[in-house]
Amino acid sequence: MNKFIILLSTLVILNAFDFTFTKAFMEFNKGTKLEKTNPKNAEKHFKKAFQLIKELKNKDSSQVYYMLGRMYCNGWGVKKNYKLAEEYFLRALKLGNKRVHCCIARLYIREGKPDLAKEHLQYALSHKEIANYCNDIDQQTLKEIK
Repeated sequence: MNKFIILLSTLVILNAFDFTFTKAFMEFNKGTKLEKTNPKNAEKHFKKAFQLIKELKNKDSSQVYYMLGRMYCNGWGVKKNYKLAEEYFLRALKLGNKRVHCCIARLYIREGKPDLAKEHLQYALSHKEIANYCNDIDQQTLKEIK
């Protein structure tokens, strides 16, 4: 009976994480889609996403860290903070989220650290499945860094 209760409790906790994560992810995606066309509405979605993500921060999830990194890097729903963005991107990378290489490269470009950006861009561009996440980095910057 005790094993059943432990198993049931574990399933409830996992489902709560999945449900909260799904809601946060949906809000985050709504925000990214509206960011350029309706920044005020996007900000509302990012703030909702951030509130939900705060509940998940202590879970080692590469996707949660990826979203937090992007939010801090761009000032989406939070005050822009490159140091925190870098920390979250590196955590996501450590947990296996390879597309973070493009985000870290963008961050280092903004911070004027081309050598660090180059390292991550080279990795991303040498892996076809990741390279498309770097599409928004302008060609001139790519030429300078390569």
